[in-house]
Amino acid sequence: MISSLTRQIISNTKILDKECLVGCEEGNAYIYRDAQRNGKWCLYFIEKTIQKRHWIVLKDDFDTYPHPTLEGKDLARSLGIRTFFTLMNKVHRGERIHTLSIKKMCELFLEQEKGRIRKVSGRDTITKQTWEKEKDSINHYQNYVRDKAYGLGRALHSAVHLMQTNHLDNYLNYRQQTNNKTDNKGEPLPRRATCKTEISHILRMYQIIGVDKRWIAQNQKPFLSADKKIVITKQETQDTRRSSFDDKEYADFERNGRSYFIKGLSRFHPKTGELFGYEKYKRGDKKGQDNLSKPILENVIFGNGTSERAINQMKHRIMVFFAYKLNMETGIRCGALAKLKWKDIQKISKSSKRDDKVYRLIKVRSETNKTRHFYEVVAPVAYFLSKIRNETKWRKKDDYIFANQKTGKMWSERIWVSNLYHLLIEAGLADRNQETVNDAVIMKNGKKISRYSFRHTFITRRLRDGMPIGKVAQFCDTSVEYIEKHYDHFDAQHPKNIDDLELGRHTESFRQAEADDGWDYIK
Repeated sequence: MISSLTRQIISNTKILDKECLVGCEEGNAYIYRDAQRNGKWCLYFIEKTIQKRHWIVLKDDFDTYPHPTLEGKDLARSLGIRTFFTLMNKVHRGERIHTLSIKKMCELFLEQEKGRIRKVSGRDTITKQTWEKEKDSINHYQNYVRDKAYGLGRALHSAVHLMQTNHLDNYLNYRQQTNNKTDNKGEPLPRRATCKTEISHILRMYQIIGVDKRWIAQNQKPFLSADKKIVITKQETQDTRRSSFDDKEYADFERNGRSYFIKGLSRFHPKTGELFGYEKYKRGDKKGQDNLSKPILENVIFGNGTSERAINQMKHRIMVFFAYKLNMETGIRCGALAKLKWKDIQKISKSSKRDDKVYRLIKVRSETNKTRHFYEVVAPVAYFLSKIRNETKWRKKDDYIFANQKTGKMWSERIWVSNLYHLLIEAGLADRNQETVNDAVIMKNGKKISRYSFRHTFITRRLRDGMPIGKVAQFCDTSVEYIEKHYDHFDAQHPKNIDDLELGRHTESFRQAEADDGWDYIK
């Protein structure tokens, strides 16, 4: 222990018993006793490239300090040299001197990303939903680091620069083992595509916080080993996307929505989901039997239908029905669709040679679009827009087309999803109390239909009907590569594809199979 007299003497100055390290006689590194730290031996080190100084208390691997007198000088010299070379190696690798913990890195990343949530238009911005996804990914990563059974079994205060570069190799296995759930096809959840997205968020965190801020070098950034990389096949991608409507499903959706939903009526009991039944024939040979063309209907609007809430509910029903019809005709992304304002709608020019009472020009503003691109859509949606305008009380040029009738604000996700759910029930495509996954409704046939399904159906139909894939990509503000990966369901038996195959050939020369050729499947 240091006596009170000794402590008083050494407190008169900060640096005591200074000794430059070998090779550092110019003063860029030396050991000394710090009078303000009870005489503890310390290392002074300066990064000459950035002129940044560091003062580090010396201690061995067992957290033991050299004796705070000249008796500890030899040990302090040995520790100082070792620490000096460790620091120099960090500098040469482009790292910072001080360490960064995993927990602190996660906090800094989420804080930085939260600041990018866009309030006004800008290129380097993200949506709140994107930030929430990044937050979930980082939370999963922290759980992976701590988990002792399937994860790394390490503490969150572990230094980032000590993490092995291949420590994410087991991430997919960890997520599926700890989630212990399967989809309706029996495949483990989360899906490989989901884990790939999560890993991309983790790697981005290491890049912009770890590498860009010089806590670690570029070659210390984690990566997946060649045999652990998650490769998503085209079939796997298309299978996991929101399903599209086939022609009959959409016809049922449209017909029942027009006949019942927008009138506030329903054929199904609001709690049990059972049909109310059918009216009876009152005369003729079928008297007393069910008239299947006349289902019994009940009003499902709130209260007696005269309150402000009930009136707004009816308006929203009509507007959301025509919103989805408009989406089916344009293929606009649902996020951009929700942010459309009346100023974004214009009449088409005469050069288009189309009826301006049928077609409208829709301008998708860059600040509302996922890709940050401005583009225009021409579609036969004038009737749908007029029906919406007749219902809404928010008609100024800066008002949202799909505005909450009570507040004038953009519709919430709940209005879009809950009304889609009821539309699918009324069409007989989904059951009441059916499971929903990520705002997608599980239909009776197992399909998952969501707001995204209308864009998916639009693109699929345009491709099916022969629209060149390049024009589909331009019309929908996406890339040919993305469409080929996610949407291009090539149907070899479609007449148009067979027509293309027959181009330049004399089809009259094609001969039929012989009746007794033994190929029983040709009938």
